[in-house]
Parts: sequence; C-alpha cells; structure tokens
Amino acid sequence: MSKDIMDAIASGDNLRARSPLKNAISAKVGDALEKKREEVANTMVTQHIPEVEDEEEVQSDSSAWKGRA
Repeated sequence: MSKDIMDAIASGDNLRARSPLKNAISAKVGDALEKKREEVANTMVTQHIPEVEDEEEVQSDSSAWKGRA
C-alpha cells in the first residue's frame, strides 16, 4: 500500500484513502488478469490441434461408408 493510503487511514480520513486504495486494487486486478490472459493464450498455442485437410476428411468418410455397405 502507498504511504498516502496508510496516512489517510491512520488519521481516520477514510474518504481520502478511498481513491488511492481503489486505484491500487484496480492495478493489481488488472495485472493479475493480464497474467492469466497470457497463460491461457500460451496454453492455446502449445495445445493446438492441427486441422484436417478436406481431402483427408473426404477419404476417411468414404472409407467409413465402404465398411457399412
């Protein structure tokens, strides 16, 4: 916490402490959210499942139908 917040609380002036406290909490929450976004983005990139090309998909679908006939 900043010195302004501590001084305001110590003197009993809670209204003066409100704005710096709110800003400090907002900054901490924003930093935590940004860190989590980066973690999620990195997870998505490292666990990417490659897409199947259309030709391969058509071939696998047609072979499945041959087994049912």
